Amino acid sequence: MDSMIKKFRVIVRAIFFVVMVVAIIQYIHFVNTGHGRSDIVEIFCPIGGFYSLIMWIKTGFIDHLHPAGMIFILAGIITTLFFMKGFCGWICPVGTLLDGLTFTRGKIFHQNVPDIPIPSRSKTLLEALLSLIKFAIMIVLVYFILRLPGQIMPMIYQNAVLPEDVSLYKFWIDAFKGGHNLTLRIIGGILIFSYFIPRFWCRYLCPLGAFYGIFNIFSFLRIKKENNCTNCKLCDKECPMGLSPYTSKLLNNTRCIACLNAVEKCPGHSLSISFFGFYKLKPIIYPVILVLLYLGIIGFAVKNDMWTSKISPRMYAKIFMQHGIIKPWMTKLLMSENK
Repeated sequence: MDSMIKKFRVIVRAIFFVVMVVAIIQYIHFVNTGHGRSDIVEIFCPIGGFYSLIMWIKTGFIDHLHPAGMIFILAGIITTLFFMKGFCGWICPVGTLLDGLTFTRGKIFHQNVPDIPIPSRSKTLLEALLSLIKFAIMIVLVYFILRLPGQIMPMIYQNAVLPEDVSLYKFWIDAFKGGHNLTLRIIGGILIFSYFIPRFWCRYLCPLGAFYGIFNIFSFLRIKKENNCTNCKLCDKECPMGLSPYTSKLLNNTRCIACLNAVEKCPGHSLSISFFGFYKLKPIIYPVILVLLYLGIIGFAVKNDMWTSKISPRMYAKIFMQHGIIKPWMTKLLMSENK
């Protein structure tokens, strides 16, 4: 059973990661031809999705231009409330990439990087202090969006959120041409740290993970330590988020990503998954219902026309050209419009 969970997690994460890679390739094709844009790329613009969600709550204005971004945020909130922060552990492409770095390091060195000899209490305090970074980033972002008056949110949306995917594409184009050196150095530093510290970005810097972590505290599903725990500490070694499950009765904290590594490695089966601490769930069932719920929310959005962007090809052509990206199809389309 344990090996089944591990293999299933690899398969699930690989599928979602490949889908994201294909979506990026489709977007590049869209830039060059004007056809085939995938709305899945909205997952890389979570701030825009959160902005659209708050704008909808405040004003009733539903984002028809980048609706998938808001749906991704809603899907993450709903799945976290029902089935813990499984998005981070099973779906997020960034998390999968970072887990790949950890896997590669293990294959090269055949062992984890030895822990720095720090007293347990000091280590816990240090981890908590470092984790505050992502919460600080999250609080600042949420505060500035929440304090915006509802009447001006659509105007800001038109100027800032509307071209978000084009701006992201332009960033990487400029980066490949030698621009954004400071930002690239920061990204490189994060990847280097992530190579030696499992999920470094997720642990200390990811504001989206911090945001979902708040909902994780109130999740209906719980990971609980039973009384037969022998304190063997194997769960401590298996947790990619640096948690020590054997020291806590309940693991619904802001950092747990429900990867089930600790659950499957516990020799005494002392960690259980249950709804509100009562109805126990078999570990192998967890990822199935998590993925089905996540895809079900997206499927509902697709069926009810709340997924596909309503930005016209002409509008996209104008946005691209305003950002200095010019392709034959764009000029041809805009010239035909002026005739």
